Amino acid sequence: MLAGVAGLVVGGVGATAVTLAVVAGSELFADAAAEPRPAGPVPDEAWDGHGDDQVAGEDGGTFDDPWALEGEVYTDEWSVLLELPHEATAEILAHNDVNVAPAEGMEYWIVPVDAMYVGPSSTVTAHGSIDLWFVDRDGTEYDEGCGDVPDSLVGTGLIGTDDSARGNVCLEVPAGADGLWVLAVDDYMPVHLSTDVAITES
Repeated sequence: MLAGVAGLVVGGVGATAVTLAVVAGSELFADAAAEPRPAGPVPDEAWDGHGDDQVAGEDGGTFDDPWALEGEVYTDEWSVLLELPHEATAEILAHNDVNVAPAEGMEYWIVPVDAMYVGPSSTVTAHGSIDLWFVDRDGTEYDEGCGDVPDSLVGTGLIGTDDSARGNVCLEVPAGADGLWVLAVDDYMPVHLSTDVAITES
């Protein structure tokens, strides 16, 4: 997994403290044709900062009921939009000679990530707060990277309030990527996202 997130949980601002001011109509996500959805409650804390919005774990976003991958997901400090993943084995191998081929039966897949930060800090990184991994239909998780990645999210550096970052995350996944992509933002509940689920028109 990327640095900064181990799995389930957010340190810092509580879910009820600040309401996110970024919506699907913002400049960063002007092309997103889906209702933004909160990533979910901090464990053991009630979520009420976003009214009647769908919340991960309560209204989908789970392994058995994933959300559409191209829908915006947000917390009180981040608004995140994933673009469609694509197979990128040849691209990764051509990018840098230090990169090695994936294991037999595996492929490198790139997921472009757009992220806007609306929290109070001036020294955060998108790759430190946003984590992404893959889970196949049997529930096996894959979080190995691909080596040196072109336009990597890791290389976007420090940002502050109302700044945005865009970059690629690359994972080694089973050939064909038949499964779900899992997005975690800080320590909020991870959300399961599928390219097979239709987005909800805003």
